[in-house]
Amino acid sequence: MLDFVSPENYQPLTPAADGSALVGADGARYPIHDGIPDFVPATGGEQPLHGNQDFYRTRAHEYDLGNSVMFRMLLAEEEPVREDIVASLKLLPGARVLEIGCGTCRDTVHLLRRDTTVYAGDLSYEMLAIGKQRLEDVRADFSRVRLFRGDAMRLPFPDGFFDAAFHFGGLNLFPDIAGALKEMARVVKPGGRVVAGDESVGPWLAETEFAKILKNSNPLFAHVAPLDRIPVNARDVSCRWVLNGSFYLISFEVGAGEPQLDLDVEFPGWRGGSHRTRYFGRLEGVSPQLRETIVRQAAAEGLSIVAWLEKTLRKATETD
Repeated sequence: MLDFVSPENYQPLTPAADGSALVGADGARYPIHDGIPDFVPATGGEQPLHGNQDFYRTRAHEYDLGNSVMFRMLLAEEEPVREDIVASLKLLPGARVLEIGCGTCRDTVHLLRRDTTVYAGDLSYEMLAIGKQRLEDVRADFSRVRLFRGDAMRLPFPDGFFDAAFHFGGLNLFPDIAGALKEMARVVKPGGRVVAGDESVGPWLAETEFAKILKNSNPLFAHVAPLDRIPVNARDVSCRWVLNGSFYLISFEVGAGEPQLDLDVEFPGWRGGSHRTRYFGRLEGVSPQLRETIVRQAAAEGLSIVAWLEKTLRKATETD
């Protein structure tokens, strides 16, 4: 339990004397139900800004049946597919893994088959209760799994706490997909991997009867893989489709900030300059006639336009 921090300020939490909650230095309390800490605000305007909680609470007991039907419908064997998806994390022995939206822990079982410690969270306590029973049924090692109720937008972990983060099957319903992916990347250490996927018929299948049938039964299959919502610190990004091209699977490595450039590499050719001079050194424009004169004069002197302009402007601005 001491691994969790406040999702509000990332400060440490300690168990209450009676074990009923995790408590912050600021007095914030996060209740524990049947060994599962709850980090979802319970009242007022602080309630999660989406309806997923009610959606999954009402269908928790039919969720597993729906999953089994989906795999049969797509002519796929569930266990090998889930093994393949989890393998995208490229986990090393001893890895610490976050799974958000774990549902009834169908993927959690596969994560635990590796030498990992898994933190599995979901917005629905009802889903987690079923998931906990599943883990007990397969005799999972509970020293290597920590269940929690939480919102993907407010994860109760410090920066860089995990080696990898995983989600499969609910991203389309998140109210802020970009924010959720950014939050997953926040809690993964540099060099770790994030893998996330959900329904989306591959674009090459968009006009097929296969796609039309799926979208007719479930509009979620009309979603587009959210490549434009991946955080800017993503590296080694890939997107593939699984389950006969009906689910996307995005994976990326966590880097630091935007990609970097060497701004001072000089470009060959008549234009010349570098990214620094072309982007940060831009001046106001000149008439087309003067531009042509500059191009001809630079060529006559064997200089690029940037080199000729810098030489000429430097000379014109020199002071005695």
